[in-house]
Amino acid sequence: MYVIDQEPIPDWLYDEVQDYFAIPIPFEPRTVLDIGANIGAFAQEAHSRWPNAHIICCEPMPFNVSRLRRNVHADALIISAAVRERSGVAEIFVGDNFVTGGFVQFGRQTQQTILVECIAAKDLPSCELVKIDTEGCEVEILKGLALQATSAVLLEYHSRADAETIKSLLSPAFRLVTADSGEALGTFVFFRR
Repeated sequence: MYVIDQEPIPDWLYDEVQDYFAIPIPFEPRTVLDIGANIGAFAQEAHSRWPNAHIICCEPMPFNVSRLRRNVHADALIISAAVRERSGVAEIFVGDNFVTGGFVQFGRQTQQTILVECIAAKDLPSCELVKIDTEGCEVEILKGLALQATSAVLLEYHSRADAETIKSLLSPAFRLVTADSGEALGTFVFFRR
């Protein structure tokens, strides 16, 4: 059997992932959907907390997917695609580092683009815990994502307009359990009401 060594997760990325767990998750999810899985920092933490959970990771950037494969548990399902409104192929901006690539220009994305596969959010399974960090496509994804089986949504928002839209989209079924800093960039955690 050939074993691939894990690649180290940078401390700053590990610390960013811990923001999602600042408020303890009040249940043990059986299914976790990690949209914008990057190199696997969140998936690693989720597996260490919930070793029996089935983890699905979505990541479009090929240079991240190879590292993601090294860093997640062998049972994790990796979907090498961006999550969008609809399936197909699209150009994505390469970021100024491996975590900042995205479809929206926020200043950390370069002018360089690559073509990536996209999967429609509606085609993903409904999971008990959903994490989304896609550098600006969170609203688009939430509008199409099946959340019937979801008890917690953890996400990063990238503008005040997106923060307000996200709260509006989720508030009927979910309650915001983290403070809203009022900043343009931040992390939200929602639990089902």
